[in-house]
Amino acid sequence: MKSKKSILLLTVVLTVLLIAAVSFSGCLDSDGHDHDHGDPNATYDPLDNESLNSVLNGSKILVAASVVPQTEFIEKVGGDNVIAISMIPAGAGHTYDPSPRQLEDLSKADLYMQLGSDEPFETNNMKTFIEMNQNMTVINSSDGITLIQSGSSTDPHIWTSPKCAIIMVENTYKGLAAIDPANESYYRANADAYIEELEAFDAELTTELSDLSSRNFMVYHPAWGYFARDYNLTQISVEVDGKEPAPKDITKFINIAKENNISVIFVQEQVSITGATAIAEGFGGEVYIIDPLAKNYVENMRYVGQVLAEKMS
Repeated sequence: MKSKKSILLLTVVLTVLLIAAVSFSGCLDSDGHDHDHGDPNATYDPLDNESLNSVLNGSKILVAASVVPQTEFIEKVGGDNVIAISMIPAGAGHTYDPSPRQLEDLSKADLYMQLGSDEPFETNNMKTFIEMNQNMTVINSSDGITLIQSGSSTDPHIWTSPKCAIIMVENTYKGLAAIDPANESYYRANADAYIEELEAFDAELTTELSDLSSRNFMVYHPAWGYFARDYNLTQISVEVDGKEPAPKDITKFINIAKENNISVIFVQEQVSITGATAIAEGFGGEVYIIDPLAKNYVENMRYVGQVLAEKMS
């Protein structure tokens, strides 16, 4: 009989092959566009020996998620009881392909906090993840969130709104309480404390963004739809079908920026800024980096709010 180690290795190898086949067939989002905006050199940081041993001996619960900001939610609620990993590493894009070591770590996870918002990475990989680790509980982080739809496309970036983050934290609590009921009260207390912080921050943002000279802001990649919806703003994306804008599009967006008194285009670190720079030069503005994927959630989103308020006032 094959050892458990051999079976695990075979499972991981087969999983890698399956994911590669899916990726080769076309890593597209639900609207059929290639929306990968990641650093091709981004890599997964595997569990260190101490973390791995704590998972194997049962002293820690391994919880996986799709994007880095979710790991903060998991750690805030789970406290000392959890180790969190992001299947899309820092800097990687929607169509990132998990490494064999990453899949090996995932095979030990007790819980997966799925975005559940048609994130292309999840569309390509979740079925395989679940088949590979059938003991892993999967919880939908977007349960209770009204998703933004445009035709057949769903905006996957639910975490960029603190109002949505509050719901995601509550769902994280439900997931941890479900797999570890003995520590339910601990998770409840941690979740309540973090939700209170997020609610105070939401109120702060509401005030900060309430009195702006313009409610429109221009971005390269449309990652801020939920943020815009929840604070009565409008994001104008210069990305065209997931690609750099063509010359005719650049002219169009220059005119839109002038008409709406826009002075800056916001980009995230993971994308090319060539088209955004051309547009900004056309209307005499600047390109400014804000990151929707940073882990220090409140600190990062407070910075985003401050930058938006300053540039839109």
